[in-house]
Parts: sequence; structure tokens; C-alpha cells
Amino acid sequence: MLEKYAVVRAIKTILTHPNRRFSITGLAKEAGMAPSAAKYALDYMKAEELVTLEIIGRTHQYKADLGSFLARQWKILFSMQEIRKGRLVEDIAENMENVTSILLYGSIAAGTDDEKSDVDIIVVADTRKTRGAFGKAAIGGRELNVQVYTPMEWRRKASMDKAFYDNVILNSIALYGQKPVVL
Repeated sequence: MLEKYAVVRAIKTILTHPNRRFSITGLAKEAGMAPSAAKYALDYMKAEELVTLEIIGRTHQYKADLGSFLARQWKILFSMQEIRKGRLVEDIAENMENVTSILLYGSIAAGTDDEKSDVDIIVVADTRKTRGAFGKAAIGGRELNVQVYTPMEWRRKASMDKAFYDNVILNSIALYGQKPVVL
């Protein structure tokens, strides 16, 4: 939906490959836009501190700045779009019974992922039984890491591994249902 705008397409291209450096013409080719549009987009991203600039000779090299809160939020938005398009939540809900929560956590939820990061999912459901295997994740065919807990197991996890539990509750994104807060 948002990709019809050249600036957004350029932001998505750079943030999808946070470890790569892009020249103006390199970004134009990768994002499928005119070099003038890529230059405008890079100037905008530089002004908003979404990218860093390194000048090597006469070449301007731009790289995603994942230290920027705004860049991470854009990255999360694009990841959420990919999850929605890939029907990951529906796939999990259809293959499990009585799902109460599906949480995205880890580097993707934080907006610090790269192309090699896996997709970390926690599912809280009344049963651990699945009706089938989950395929590759909806975000670029990445490895899918699904941890399934019953409500009782999740309460036990909260008391036994408080650091993990706190990290998940504070830094995850609820894709389905509510965050399973244990009181």
C-alpha cells in the first residue's frame, strides 16, 4: 500500500538491508525509481536521521541508522506489513486450537533485525497440539522460531525465567489477542 510512494519505497529498501551501503544510483536500481527520486528520498532520510552518510572519494554511501528510533519504527511497520501479507497469524491460528495470544518478540519487534534474523513468535494456547507444521515465515522466507506455551506453562515461565518474561511482555508486539501478563 505505502510502496506506491517513492520515498517510502526507498526507506523500505534501505531498512530491509540495514547492513548494505547504497549509492544514489544503487538505491534507484534496487527500489525501481529514477535517480532523481532516489536522491530526493536519501536527502529526506538524511534530514530525518534515518540513514548515515559516508563520503568515499566522489561517492556518497548511505546506510540505515538503526540507532534512530524513527528508523526502527519504520522497520517495524514494514515487518508488520509483511507478516500481515504472509498470513502468518492466520496460519498459526488455523493450525492450533484455542489460541489466546500470539506475540512477536526479538529483533524484528525491536526493529533491529537484518535479512538473516529469524522470526521469534510466542503462542499461548490451551493446548500445545498443532494440526500441521508452520512454513517459512512471511518475512522474506526467514526461519520461524515458534515457542508454544499453555497458560499454566506461561505462568511457570514467568516465575522461573523472570528476565525472559519481562523482556517479552515489555518489548513484544501482540499480533493476536492480548499480551499474556501474569499477575
